[in-house]
Amino acid sequence: MFSGNNIGWLRLEKNDVGNKSDLLLVSEIKTNLIFPITVFSKETSTYENGKLIYSSQFRKTNGKTNLNKEIRFVENEYEIIENDKKTKLSCPKIDTNLLSLFFQEPKNAEEVYCENQQRFIKLSKADDGGYRMKFPNGNYNCYYYKEGICVKVKMQHKFYIAEIIIKY
Repeated sequence: MFSGNNIGWLRLEKNDVGNKSDLLLVSEIKTNLIFPITVFSKETSTYENGKLIYSSQFRKTNGKTNLNKEIRFVENEYEIIENDKKTKLSCPKIDTNLLSLFFQEPKNAEEVYCENQQRFIKLSKADDGGYRMKFPNGNYNCYYYKEGICVKVKMQHKFYIAEIIIKY
């Protein structure tokens, strides 16, 4: 939702098999800020025994790919693959990332891994009951839960405020 109008759709899926969880987010947004804009996104995460072992992010804006990134847990370390380049990420374990916040309330989490920023972001309890993540650029997201399930995400950006309202 943007300015009270529906500007797109978002599909969330979680598939649990044994000790493995596969998460999927697919979305498309069509709006007109200064000019018409269409954004298609697809994100996946795979957790095994509570640890992230794979994630991918793909984003296309107005038909042009502007993000295509993977993270893999290989030989006890994380590897980031972006633009055919591999880099190592020095962190011991990722147990919560942005995508996982759609599926589980982060009651005991103090920080969440953000693939876009390639770093952990502090998580704090907001005055209105949500869980707030403030990014280095000043933008923030706030996640709201009912009975442990995410029902809304507020995104405050320099140029706009938008909400994702989740219907089950």
